[in-house]
Amino acid sequence: MTEREILLVKSSWKVFRQIEPTTLGDLFYGHLLHKNPSLASLFKYSLERQSGLLINFLNTIIFHLEELHNRKQQIKELAELYAGYGITPKYYPYITEALLYTLKKGIGKDWNDEIENAWLKGNEEVNKLMTEALN
Repeated sequence: MTEREILLVKSSWKVFRQIEPTTLGDLFYGHLLHKNPSLASLFKYSLERQSGLLINFLNTIIFHLEELHNRKQQIKELAELYAGYGITPKYYPYITEALLYTLKKGIGKDWNDEIENAWLKGNEEVNKLMTEALN
């Protein structure tokens, strides 16, 4: 990712984080499960706890965005944790789509193609590293 893309992700995340986590979780999981109802069995916790897990995961990734390739052990641990929940690489595209939907709704009028492309690029990098970590 370029410095500009990292800046866009981090600055849009700051705006996004001002929204109540359960509201974000409701939007994310509502969209994800509406589009992919068969995934419902993977999410066994309350919306509040599930939202917290999502936010913690994103916080960790975004905080280390500049150095993801130096955080392979941490990414491996995250990938294994989520694989333990049943969230494997085959589900990553669905999660990416729900995340972008949620970000777009949460950021509202400030969302644009440049921000979306930065998030897509970052997400692709994380998905690739997590997939590699599980192989």
